[in-house]
Amino acid sequence: MKTPKNVNRKIHLDFHTPYWVKAVGQHFDAEELVSTWKKAHVNAATVVFGLCACGNAYYESKHAPIHPGLKKDLLRLLLPVAKREGITIYVHFGPGINDRSVIEHPEWAMVTRNGKRLDTNEGKEWGWVCFNSPFVEKQFFPQLKDFVHQFPDIAGVYLDMVTYPEDTCFCGYCRKKAAKLGLNIYKPSDYAKLREMTLEHFMAEARKIVKEVNPDIGFTANCRWYVGGARSPSLDSIELEAPVSWNSYHYAVMSRYIRTLGIPHNAQTTRFPKNWGYFGSLNNEVQLTYECAAILATLGSCCIGDHLPANGKPDQAVYDLIGKVYAFVKEREDWALDAVSVPYIAILADRQQMVRGAMADVFGHQKPEALYGAGLVLLEGNRHFDVIDDMAELAKYKLIWLAENVTLHDNLVEKLDHFVSNGGKLLVTGKGLWENAVWRSFLERISKVRWTGTGDLNGEFIKPIGAAGTNVPMSPMFVQGRFPHWEVQDGGEIIAEVHRPYEEIDPSFRYGHFHAPAGEKAAYPGAVMAKYDAGKVIVCAASLAEDYFRIGSRHVRQMVLNMMDGLLEEQEKIVEVHACSPAVEVSLMQKSRAWILHLTQFSAKRHTGNTVVEEIPVRYSIPIVLRPPAKPKRVYLAPSMEEPNWKWENGTVKCTVPELHIHQMVVFDFDW
Repeated sequence: MKTPKNVNRKIHLDFHTPYWVKAVGQHFDAEELVSTWKKAHVNAATVVFGLCACGNAYYESKHAPIHPGLKKDLLRLLLPVAKREGITIYVHFGPGINDRSVIEHPEWAMVTRNGKRLDTNEGKEWGWVCFNSPFVEKQFFPQLKDFVHQFPDIAGVYLDMVTYPEDTCFCGYCRKKAAKLGLNIYKPSDYAKLREMTLEHFMAEARKIVKEVNPDIGFTANCRWYVGGARSPSLDSIELEAPVSWNSYHYAVMSRYIRTLGIPHNAQTTRFPKNWGYFGSLNNEVQLTYECAAILATLGSCCIGDHLPANGKPDQAVYDLIGKVYAFVKEREDWALDAVSVPYIAILADRQQMVRGAMADVFGHQKPEALYGAGLVLLEGNRHFDVIDDMAELAKYKLIWLAENVTLHDNLVEKLDHFVSNGGKLLVTGKGLWENAVWRSFLERISKVRWTGTGDLNGEFIKPIGAAGTNVPMSPMFVQGRFPHWEVQDGGEIIAEVHRPYEEIDPSFRYGHFHAPAGEKAAYPGAVMAKYDAGKVIVCAASLAEDYFRIGSRHVRQMVLNMMDGLLEEQEKIVEVHACSPAVEVSLMQKSRAWILHLTQFSAKRHTGNTVVEEIPVRYSIPIVLRPPAKPKRVYLAPSMEEPNWKWENGTVKCTVPELHIHQMVVFDFDW
């Protein structure tokens, strides 16, 4: 996996300018813009001068819908100056949101289930164009073909918003295509199939148009980052949006999936504290630095989004900020670019249709709360981990967590059986897989239990016992969701018990503010551990990942970590970071003959609308334990190059990170 040249300090330069703006680009000066970028340590940019979300182009063409207020050909002015100064240019083309096309052809707009068009609402909302409408063949593809013929030497084409919003599309074109394919558009599985077939075909045809002109032009599309979707054969690279202001977990979890796929990648955050294009606002320097540190620790290559004002003149304050942050990145990137994750713990996720919103319930796959909740448990438990899908190599991991999965393919049963029987460790939480006959048979066999059905209550209480209860209050903890019930067979060890609600009161009935308190201990267990050939398994009835996402109880997190520690032998624990804080995130990467341990620190203010990071306190003296395959020849801190005190003993490196402020790398050099 190689990072494309010059994408490690990139700008995504939005320029979405509505058709009714009268003067566009009158103050644009390519020399000034490129000089501003250079001073801010920028070495690449994706510019929205091809086709913006408003449906306008910013270059002269007989085919492109040129913005009626355009005063200069922005792209032709920019390209030669950027090339001279060594700044790589990618160009944005916007198919999914395209106001102008919806205004001119309202019949092309996406339509919700209840018949509402996703049009521009007189310029107050985005206009979404359906990918099954004539827009694609009659307008978008001819524009894209003309564009790449005019500019065959650009570095890449970036297609934005290649997706369908929730509850779309049910337009006449979609219904006609569904009928032709024998699909029932109102059946969730058929609806999902239609969406994916449509988008994959669209990307394949768009890629073909680009590559026929110049095979070296890169091709990517936004909104394809989800589990499974990122494996599209049409994508040359993945760009994952990363603003903490949206939420504090999306990037942190999904970057750990993208980095496992073996294709070039980078991450986009923005200079805005709320969202793209929120003019008159600047991100805090600490927040933007933290976001780029998190990118360095996972995907390596950074992109910061800006939005050029309509007059074409860059805001100097924006690039003063970006320059400070990119100086931080530049100092550290040599240890981060082209690095790969060291396999350790993995969350094995269902293939998704859409991770956000209610679509998981519609399509019947693993809920986003389960995937993100599992990620948060490990992030806030200072654990290094990856997120993997059904195509990943399992054998290289020490432990795999099936966190409330629902639709894992049956062919994974054999792979997981081989994984565990050869010494792998497996943690399974929740009920989803127990209701599939193939998976139930497998799980019963390896975990030494017999499934007796799924509980009738939407929530029960779980209480860990023994080592599973270390640092957990010895009080039953309520967890929503229906529990699978088991009888323990020979070889199964109960490590958690279940308590039913008091007097069997269903949690759907209010008791006080919420559900009834814990009552009598149930006859069935809450969690069971068993050996299976050379490996070990824990099955837990409670949906702990979903619960942690919703409630965030430290005790639920600790219970999961205890179960993982109970599965892993000491020598299998590749990395231990004893930060004693959920704020410290851990990522262990390998580059050439070195392991690089990234520690990043997160700290957010109380907020009312979007996450804000204003200050991050310094943390001191963090003990680290590493169990690499060989003794390192050198251990040092980067970028300071200081060498901490460390010792090698019985296959273990022990050292202490003296200080952590936002980001610290510990580099272990080897002779292998």
